[in-house]
Amino acid sequence: MKKVLIILISLLGFSSSQIAQTCHCNHIITAAQLSIDGTSLNILPGDTICLEASTKSYLRLVNFHGDSNNYIVFINCGGPVIVQNASQGYVIKLGNCSYFRFTGTGTDGVQYGIKAFGSTGNGLSLDDKSTNYEIDHIEVANTGFAGIMAKTDPSCDLSTNRGHFTQYQTILHDNYVHNTAGEGFYVGHSYYSGYPTTCSSLPDTLFPHELKGVRIYNNLVDSSHWDGIQVGCATEDCEIFGNRVTNYGVDAIDGQNSGIQIGGGTTGKCYNNYIADGMGTGIIIFGLGTNSFYNNVIVHAGLNYFPSDISKRVHGIFCDDRATIAGRSFNFYNNTIIQPKTDGIRFYSTLSANNKFYNNLIVEPGSLGSYSQSSSQNSFINFGSGVSALLSNNYYDSVMSKMFFVDTLGNNYRLLSTSPAIDYGMNLTTYGIAFDFDSIPRPSGNGFDVGAFEYHLPSSIKETNFIANTISVFPNPNTGAFTISSDDSFSFGNYTLSVFDMLGKNIYVESSYATHKISIDIRSKVAKGIYYLQINTHDNLINKKIIIL
Repeated sequence: MKKVLIILISLLGFSSSQIAQTCHCNHIITAAQLSIDGTSLNILPGDTICLEASTKSYLRLVNFHGDSNNYIVFINCGGPVIVQNASQGYVIKLGNCSYFRFTGTGTDGVQYGIKAFGSTGNGLSLDDKSTNYEIDHIEVANTGFAGIMAKTDPSCDLSTNRGHFTQYQTILHDNYVHNTAGEGFYVGHSYYSGYPTTCSSLPDTLFPHELKGVRIYNNLVDSSHWDGIQVGCATEDCEIFGNRVTNYGVDAIDGQNSGIQIGGGTTGKCYNNYIADGMGTGIIIFGLGTNSFYNNVIVHAGLNYFPSDISKRVHGIFCDDRATIAGRSFNFYNNTIIQPKTDGIRFYSTLSANNKFYNNLIVEPGSLGSYSQSSSQNSFINFGSGVSALLSNNYYDSVMSKMFFVDTLGNNYRLLSTSPAIDYGMNLTTYGIAFDFDSIPRPSGNGFDVGAFEYHLPSSIKETNFIANTISVFPNPNTGAFTISSDDSFSFGNYTLSVFDMLGKNIYVESSYATHKISIDIRSKVAKGIYYLQINTHDNLINKKIIIL
């Protein structure tokens, strides 16, 4: 903290040229500047635009354009940039901008260097045909509506509608969004099948634009009054993973209270998310099909949503046919679902085909004994009539203690060595499921374990969920040169570092000694994609996901 204050104090006495040199800036947005039009500046692709450490009432950035090989970078300089108001429709707006990164990583030791608080509407708005961008290390809180809004509404002149505009490469990661009056993340439009409105005083139906290339990962979302993460119209290449969504749906509004909503028009993957203690369904699905859900941990979905009214049903996962393309499938692998108010999974899609339910672990669904079911199995996975489904190697239990979890009071649903879920699953490597919630390769024993966690730690190795939080990997993603740093509370000592691909193949290993920093360069050894970094010290196993661009 002292380091941050010293930097900030020194910068305040600098000229613009000195600030530019200190933060490697091509341009500076000063504390006094609130609205900046990129067309008035000599901005080049690849330029770095520094936001001077300050507190301001709003920030509006429009008409900034990099290119596909050279993103413009907006970054805080000299300390946090705090933007706060209670009267405007947004706190920070980026309109008609493309090929840019907006990041709060400008000051060592400050995890969220750009903060957007308040407004009557959204915290961070990305609109007016903004596309191809990366948003990271931003804190958003206490908004009048959504935390981060990433879409452009359809218009009567059709310029922003489907077939006329497509939003590409929407990358949102490592942000902290909390206490929002609406959704935490609102990405893409809600009305894929048509938005009813009025054009030229006549009723009309407009079709929202598509999103292609969506990545929403490693975000913390807490106390959203509506859905935690909502994604719509993401018709191609969408992945939502590694997010932690807690206390969602605070207002308890039916239909607006899910942890993650896969909205109409959305396909892709949703995996390795932790979703807990919300008012609504953990994951609710209205997608196109060709959707896969795996390694998700869903805890206590809807337990506090009208708990004495069993007619108000809330499930771990729910899916129906709002926008399903006939013949496509929805697939559910290795999810852990703990004590939902009603059913573990309720699946009512009849247009889809060959839907797969493999290796899911479901414990104590509330509908067991709460109201009449045609069979007790329906409480675990409940199908509507006419559903096409393939089930195998799922594990159900009505008694938590029989599962032998590490610490149910602490919501740690990793497996002890005595758990019946160990080696009970089927091998899913052909489906691309070759790792678990902790990014540990599967399988580690004689077979796949059921649920989100693979049992992999011998008794001599400590659990590392707390240690891992002290480790940062930077920059992540990048082209393959990473620095792994720990805070003062942890020293690596003698270590072995391994990198695995998504199929669990070990493609890099090194052993050495370090105190608080390890550097690796694997650019010549790997292609673009997602990998898993594992550091084995004398008594800890630390796991991190890395992305190679």
